[in-house]
Amino acid sequence: MQTLKYPIKEVEIKLIPRNKMLSLGITKTQRSLCEKSILQYGLLSPIVVMENHQGELMTLTGENELEVLKEMDVKKADVFVTKLESKADTCKAILMLSSFKKGLNPLSEGLILRELLTSGGYTQKELGEALFKSKSWVSKRLSLAEQLNANVSEMVFKKQICPASAADIARLPNEVQHKFATEIYKKDIPKSTVERLVSAYNSKTTPESLKQQIIKDPVTAADNLHPVMIKKCADEDIAKDASINITKFNAAMRLLIKLISEIEMYLASTKADDIKNYQGVLKVVYDSTSRFSALIEYHLVSLGKLPSHNKTASGGANSANY
Repeated sequence: MQTLKYPIKEVEIKLIPRNKMLSLGITKTQRSLCEKSILQYGLLSPIVVMENHQGELMTLTGENELEVLKEMDVKKADVFVTKLESKADTCKAILMLSSFKKGLNPLSEGLILRELLTSGGYTQKELGEALFKSKSWVSKRLSLAEQLNANVSEMVFKKQICPASAADIARLPNEVQHKFATEIYKKDIPKSTVERLVSAYNSKTTPESLKQQIIKDPVTAADNLHPVMIKKCADEDIAKDASINITKFNAAMRLLIKLISEIEMYLASTKADDIKNYQGVLKVVYDSTSRFSALIEYHLVSLGKLPSHNKTASGGANSANY
């Protein structure tokens, strides 16, 4: 029976440089969870590095764990060491390992592929064959990397914006991407809002004035977006559409009440330090729910049913109907 042995070596953590390609997809939440795991259980996921002929090291997998150990001021750790012949082989190994673990997003993969094409002397077809990927897979990711403005790419490497948001920004005209990305970074706008703003900018029905506002002042532009498209319909369709809308409305309200209850429980049981990680999205939720509450109050007043502020959402008589 053949036995495979992994070459384990104790190395100084500071000697392993940051692999900016692998660090692209690491979020604050992932970093926090990794740190808690290491503190409680030790290093469960192995760090795998490549060592070249000069003894220089490069991370192939485990970049999240490596960066956490550096922040914890850990001096040495046991890592798995492999030897590869060239930088191109390193890039191929990173892509294959990440593919197994689904560790990279399409933009990160595209940037690594572009590096391979530049330094490795490959064609797109050869890359696909080497990575066991289709030519279409290679082409789509390269296209995403090429569409992204160079200044925005640098912002991704500096972790000023996440790769997922950058992938959305790549759908904008190249000349407005950097200005938009800078505003997104300054205002700490979440990925979900970035996606809405980009889709609105690319819509043929969006006025030019709103497009300019999306680039220069995305926060205000997001408030001005209308998610519901109003379309003309024949008189005979109105009754049918109304019935469908009532059903959807009831289902949506039930789901909303359930989600609010779950979020209330989560916020009540979560430590203040952990809540800080969600301050950006909490601000968005607060603004959205404030507008929503004002809209509900307007309708209740118009119906002659002024809302009572002495009853809680969970204890009010009306909530029992749901």
